[in-house]
Amino acid sequence: MKIILMVFLAVLLTNSKSEKIDFGKKKEGKNWQVVNDGVMGGRSQSTISFEDNSLIFKGKVSLENNGGFASMRAPWGKYDFSRYETMTMRFRGTARKFAVTMQNEQVFYLPNYKYFFTPSPDEWQTLEMKLADFETHRMGEATGGTVSKDILSKIIRYGIILYDKKAGDFELEIDYIEFK
Repeated sequence: MKIILMVFLAVLLTNSKSEKIDFGKKKEGKNWQVVNDGVMGGRSQSTISFEDNSLIFKGKVSLENNGGFASMRAPWGKYDFSRYETMTMRFRGTARKFAVTMQNEQVFYLPNYKYFFTPSPDEWQTLEMKLADFETHRMGEATGGTVSKDILSKIIRYGIILYDKKAGDFELEIDYIEFK
């Protein structure tokens, strides 16, 4: 009986019409981590903290020592987003150009996929992004392509990055991310 229940739950979860990451102190997101330009010698700093119903990603981007980015990322894993059409995110924050990122390779110089957005400082926004509209980037430059269903089935990490080539403080508060 337990085996039948486990198989049923596995099928139910893999055929789910949506997947939601609901951030908060007693919710999800504790396994997300910060990755800043210090991995390449830069001096940007950022942190993740939690409110009751949200995650706060904040810090200071520095252009010193060839720096210029701060990011927060989900853990490495196998994410099959090919069954979804959209990603919806509810957020507010500093009016700077952030991007949702997805990657299907661990090597930094291979293509990754981005969707750019700019928060309104004082208002909660809900943005629905078509996954097919995520642009292909290589070494920080757009290549002119977009992500394919095949690539969406092989995502190994996703997250948020700020690399608008501007020094200064930032804050981004996220309520949830949902794939549908």
